[in-house]
Amino acid sequence: MAEEKKAYDDWMQHYACDDPYWKVPTRYMDRSRVGGQERKLDKFDRLYPGCVDDLFEGVPTYYCVLCVSKNDSREAIEKAYERKKKCSVYPEEVVERAYEMLSDKGKRSAYDEIIRVFMKVLQAFTASEKREITEDHADWLEREKKRATMGYIMENHGAWFYLFSRGAPTFYKLLGVDRAKLKKGEEVKCKKKNVDPRLAEEICKTLNNPQLRFEYDFMLDELSSIFDVNPFAEELLSGLQGRGTFHKRKKAFLKGKDAAYLMVLKYHNYLNRYENTMDEHRDWQEYTGDKTFYSVLNIDAGSVPADKREAESFIRNAYRDKERTEEVNLAYSVLKNSRLREDYDWLLKHGKWLSKMHKLNIEKASKVQINAVMEMADAAVGNTK
Repeated sequence: MAEEKKAYDDWMQHYACDDPYWKVPTRYMDRSRVGGQERKLDKFDRLYPGCVDDLFEGVPTYYCVLCVSKNDSREAIEKAYERKKKCSVYPEEVVERAYEMLSDKGKRSAYDEIIRVFMKVLQAFTASEKREITEDHADWLEREKKRATMGYIMENHGAWFYLFSRGAPTFYKLLGVDRAKLKKGEEVKCKKKNVDPRLAEEICKTLNNPQLRFEYDFMLDELSSIFDVNPFAEELLSGLQGRGTFHKRKKAFLKGKDAAYLMVLKYHNYLNRYENTMDEHRDWQEYTGDKTFYSVLNIDAGSVPADKREAESFIRNAYRDKERTEEVNLAYSVLKNSRLREDYDWLLKHGKWLSKMHKLNIEKASKVQINAVMEMADAAVGNTK
């Protein structure tokens, strides 16, 4: 559990942090005594449109929006900005303003002053006004936490999402377990007969891990509520995932096909990466069999140095002696780039079984066909016992 909890906490630290700079004063001060601060705030509002309004609407400080601190470097802020553009409940314009104000030293200093003056002005607010803005602020934080949690699940447990969105039975239903009757900390066991023992073991392993069970239950609760109340749930979830359009839910999807269900659970992420890699690099397809980019350059893949610079030099030397054909140039462009080479090596290692798995129609394929492909997959990724 410790490993899963740490991974989740690390993610949340980058996507849904607390707001230590939001400190609504409890002290009340007559409005006449904060007039000077209000004028300062009006001036800031003219200089930096939107920044003051965001605070009055309860939007967390921009440090919280990007999950950075006042001491973070520009590079750290840029990375945070790229993350939050992909996964956040905050409106795009808020994220943009946060980046604009915090990535520039002068504007960051001005924003710190905006926060300070804003908190001074809040002293003239009534208790009910302070409570309202505090509740709005808390609501933003809570929604961002939920969005971040769902983002983590999508990134790390795409198979769960895939199965649920297509109407496959939940883990609990597959095992014949009534989730509502489970006591806190109670061990989950398969109560149904004729369930593939491999599938039962895989699901029990998930549900008996407190962190994974929290994540799975969170997904069930959040997505069930979306599907139940919104007729456009598929479109919403497509936007949430950002990976194409979802099929409409099918009540009987993979019902009774335990081997297919197990295959999705174990290898959905591999299939996703395979599809994305093949879509992005269509010109690699004819170089994943007997002929590879390594053979084009007469390189032994195992002899490429682990060090990045040494590897580049090694590949450059091999390329130097070759005639500059289109094929040779393509091979060199892929192998000299460490990121592309990593993707290509992964494809060489897993492409054969993934190609077979990708071609399977899991709703129509026989158990024998599915098990044959899974045996290849287990051997390739080390899932054999």
